[in-house]
Amino acid sequence: MTRHFWLLVHRYAGLFMALFLIVIGLTGSIIVFNPELNDWFDPPPIVVSGASPKLDAYDLRDRAQALVPHGLINNVALYLKPGESYTAYVEPRIDPRTNEPFELDATMLWLDPYTGVELKRRKYDDSVWPITSQNIMSLINRLHYQLAIPGAIGTWLFGIVALVWTIDCFVSAYLTFPISARRRTVSGDVSIQTNRRSWFARWWNPAWLVKWNGSAYRINFDLHRAGGLWVWIMLLAIAWSSVGFNLGEQIYNPVMKAVFNMPNPYGDTSALSKPEPEPNLPWRQARTIAQSLMEEQARINRFTITREYSLYYLADKGLFQYNVRSDRDVLNSYGSTFLLFDSKGELVSLFVPTGQNAGSTINTWIFALHTAQIWGLPFRLFVACVGILVVVLSVTGVYVWWKKRKARVAGHTRVVA
Repeated sequence: MTRHFWLLVHRYAGLFMALFLIVIGLTGSIIVFNPELNDWFDPPPIVVSGASPKLDAYDLRDRAQALVPHGLINNVALYLKPGESYTAYVEPRIDPRTNEPFELDATMLWLDPYTGVELKRRKYDDSVWPITSQNIMSLINRLHYQLAIPGAIGTWLFGIVALVWTIDCFVSAYLTFPISARRRTVSGDVSIQTNRRSWFARWWNPAWLVKWNGSAYRINFDLHRAGGLWVWIMLLAIAWSSVGFNLGEQIYNPVMKAVFNMPNPYGDTSALSKPEPEPNLPWRQARTIAQSLMEEQARINRFTITREYSLYYLADKGLFQYNVRSDRDVLNSYGSTFLLFDSKGELVSLFVPTGQNAGSTINTWIFALHTAQIWGLPFRLFVACVGILVVVLSVTGVYVWWKKRKARVAGHTRVVA
């Protein structure tokens, strides 16, 4: 009875998720290559190395800020790859006459790091129609995370799907376990086991194998069962991290805190009652303070700083965020080690991706697996294949349900007749 109950849970959870997982799998296998596809569809500006050295990061920020007087640039990129332009992200200022944000003609600017000359500007919004080379990857990404549904509806819907998927990972694994060895009665009350193979041997065959010379139904059933087992850990990581992407504050963070004591990477800081759009601390002074604080924390927590990446001002909290790459980072690129400090130069919190806290370490690895930002191209290709497998699992699951339902209906018809 217990097994039958969980079989029903798996069946109807799978039917509920099938269409969503097909979309997630197909789009996920594409956005694994986001950087390359973005550059292909919407090529970045070409930067030619100049005879003079690159301009200071803060000079570049000031020049970008001057190009958008109605906008705010509260970030400074402190590291640029060779041949890469300086990118500035723009937020609208509040119009004092209307108390509404100014309408901007650009939300991103690209500058030549050697001359400070504007190379390109772009305004990004939620529009997906008409589809162009500039928004096609944005559309695919939004399909992956929220079915491109405007507002919070798509986020909540995909979050619920991700939660059901996470639970179903455990249910589906349980259903592959072998039923206890059957016994048959011999001469009255004496019973003997008809199958003396070990539990693992009975699980391995047939659960992990596909009988390719079987019927179409058997092949689909085996693909559905074995396919899910071979990449089960990866499927669970993707499903649970999807809950984090969509229902982080509501479900993911509370569960991770309760089970693994995962701290909030932003500490216990709450949003200000009224945001402070611009920092009270000059940017260059903020960087000096940030470097000093990070070096001190590196000594205390025994990690090595390999490169500084960026300095942000968080207007909603009135804090600076300083990102570096350290030997505790696991992502292929960027720096995920960061600290927060206030306008007085006092440390608020430190986040180290691994080694600081078990929950934070698990969280870092789960999201790194989902986004394929570890182990280079081979792992990205593997994640793309997992995306296709998710589609296969969904299609074969629906096929198995349809065949069983067809058989049940036919059997019921014969009984009635």
